[in-house]
Amino acid sequence: MTKKQAKQIFDKYNPQDAVTRCPNGRAPFRKMLDTYARAAVNLYGIIPIKDFVEIVNSQNIEHTNADEVYTLLLPDVLKKNKLPSGVLYCFYKDCITHYWAMDNFDLGDFWLREQGDKPRFIPGKNEFTKYEDEYYEDEVQKLHWKKVLDFLLDNWSTPNIYKFYNELKDISQFFGQMEISELLREYDLPFSSEKQIQAFFDLLHNAHNNTRMWMNKGYSPKELREISKLQHQEKGHDQIVIQERKKIGANEPCPCGSGKKYKKCCRIIDEAMTAQLNWSECTLFYETWYGLMGFINEKKNILAAQIKPIYPNPINDELIYKVREALWENPELINDYLVALEAGVAGSVNQQEEKAELLKSWRDRHIKGMFLIVDYKPEYAVVMGFNEKQGDILYAIKGITRSIADVLQHELPVQIETVLLPFKDKIIYDCFLSSMNLSFGKTIRGMFSETYKKAMKNGIIISL
Repeated sequence: MTKKQAKQIFDKYNPQDAVTRCPNGRAPFRKMLDTYARAAVNLYGIIPIKDFVEIVNSQNIEHTNADEVYTLLLPDVLKKNKLPSGVLYCFYKDCITHYWAMDNFDLGDFWLREQGDKPRFIPGKNEFTKYEDEYYEDEVQKLHWKKVLDFLLDNWSTPNIYKFYNELKDISQFFGQMEISELLREYDLPFSSEKQIQAFFDLLHNAHNNTRMWMNKGYSPKELREISKLQHQEKGHDQIVIQERKKIGANEPCPCGSGKKYKKCCRIIDEAMTAQLNWSECTLFYETWYGLMGFINEKKNILAAQIKPIYPNPINDELIYKVREALWENPELINDYLVALEAGVAGSVNQQEEKAELLKSWRDRHIKGMFLIVDYKPEYAVVMGFNEKQGDILYAIKGITRSIADVLQHELPVQIETVLLPFKDKIIYDCFLSSMNLSFGKTIRGMFSETYKKAMKNGIIISL
């Protein structure tokens, strides 16, 4: 969008000839409305005026309406737009939008599409008005981002590290489209080890999950997942497990139910990092997976958002789950993506061939169904499935960014629903585990143990 086009749109929704005199006695109320408008755009990016009115009316004795909001705030918008400091918000269509959209009002439409029918985070009045400060963060968000900053300062000594840090935060909060890897290259921040890479992305992932986002109407991804989890429970649905780690004390009982202390059991697996893909494999998987998800989303028009082949991905996992379901209803869609991939996706020839081989293997050899996780080994989780021809079968499943033991943190055996995927000479799953929140009694566990022993006679399948 050109500057001329942006100005025309601004003038259309913020016209000088619509300015009227402030009604007698409403000047103090106008000041309060201005505070709410600043806070609203800093928290949400954009908000329909009717929603804005509902928030104001629910938190104040004096009430207003959409016409009065326009009448009272428009003069300030036009006045501040002429000042060097600039305007902090303006009207756009039937909304109030952040000044970031004033150079390209398509951003406002994008934010609205992303927000969709998600619930809106509405803190109490005292907390809400704190967002009048553009740089205000709640304590949880501040804590997680401080950990990221501390990591950056400990690992890289460059004068631009604060600028890099602020760009990271912008990407997380506003869903910027630059890849993290591109940003790292731009600032010349190389990693010295795979452990350092994993630590950085774990911290970034946690910070991202605890950041209040415009696309989520002010909720953090973590909060939205909790809301979704409650909705699933109320409807009697199984829980979708998203990979978010709960910290376990070294001397606490291991969550796998072995009876040992965590440090003597699954922690050994977690720290060895051998029951999961290494970093280069993990990156290959996610770039391939998100590329496929993005293609299917566009083809089936499932989400308004665009899913890009980048990791970490800014799109909420709960949303991507809908696209994933469309894929496994018709895995032949992978053929269409392979054609599109061959037609000219950017990247080296070798890289595209590697992704194409992965995609073909997913199309031909994926296994969707119910499984039982029966054991954790240093190199993989042992998962038991059933085949009518072969009976009980054991599979060696690798985690992706973390071991499955660390992802689930649940007493064995655990019944899950997922899709097993080949990954070269390994077996992984497709990011999503639907766990059955069941506890098995001693008799049932004994029966599973016997079944496991019998299945072991045929060995464990380590490749599809």
